[in-house]
Amino acid sequence: MVILDEYNIKKYNDKKVIALGNFDGIHLGHQELIKKAIELSKVNKISSSAFTFRQHTMKTICENKFPKLLITNRKKLEEFSKFMLDYAIIYDFNKDFSLLSPENFIKDILIDKLNMKIAIVGENYRFGYRASGDIQLLKSFSKIYDYKVEVIEPVKLNEIIISSSYIRSLIQEGKIEEANKCLGRYFSLEGYVISGRKVGRKLGFPTANISIDRDYILPLNGVYLTKVKILNKYFLGITNVGINPTFNVNNLSVETYIIDFNKNIYGMFIEVEFIKRIRDEIKFNSEEELIEQMKEDYIFAKSHNYILHN
Repeated sequence: MVILDEYNIKKYNDKKVIALGNFDGIHLGHQELIKKAIELSKVNKISSSAFTFRQHTMKTICENKFPKLLITNRKKLEEFSKFMLDYAIIYDFNKDFSLLSPENFIKDILIDKLNMKIAIVGENYRFGYRASGDIQLLKSFSKIYDYKVEVIEPVKLNEIIISSSYIRSLIQEGKIEEANKCLGRYFSLEGYVISGRKVGRKLGFPTANISIDRDYILPLNGVYLTKVKILNKYFLGITNVGINPTFNVNNLSVETYIIDFNKNIYGMFIEVEFIKRIRDEIKFNSEEELIEQMKEDYIFAKSHNYILHN
């Protein structure tokens, strides 16, 4: 898969099927767009691609009111690559781009620069200045600029339409297993391991704290069964999202006890995949009570060792 952007796009002017969207999360609905793009690329003997932005469009339009993101750009590109797309196209959605009219977005970007022949979109797709373009407009311009439009119906789970906003609500409610079903994979957080207060080490359960980018959504405070990816190898983990009330810390953190792992990973990049919520974050009366609960959490996690092979 070749990654295209504003700077190298001129080198790749072959005809393309392009799946269009923010692709925040690359959930099961997004995956249907990608699969259709690949299917039609094979039928029409042209390249398959997905077009997205480095920033959520709402962050540029209304900086203080954009939704929390489900996925980083690094993870988004990793997920795109799993589908064997020919191209992942990722543009900056800056102020200038946000002012493009719907027609200019189609003509200047999709046609002149990307040589789009087929557009794949969801039924609620919007584009152009102030999201003033819709599917009907996209279809009307297809007659002028010689491309086809394929509209993909929404994917449902338990009669509920899967959307990025729905998945955000599940994660914020701690319903990780339901969110994972909608994503078609485990929800994850990633970042560099930073130095913490080393309270876990004192208790016999040393933890890896990851840096938190506040642009990304966090699960409801609590303790979670997780898988931790370190240098392409997975380990079982117990992750606390919260404020460590037993020690009156009150600073939000994401820290993981990595089971059967004792190496120094400060400064390393890791990914934490959330499997299920074990319990609420609790304020214990003593360190001894906390240690006993952590031992129970450890036993629970070890009983799920099979997830390392899923």
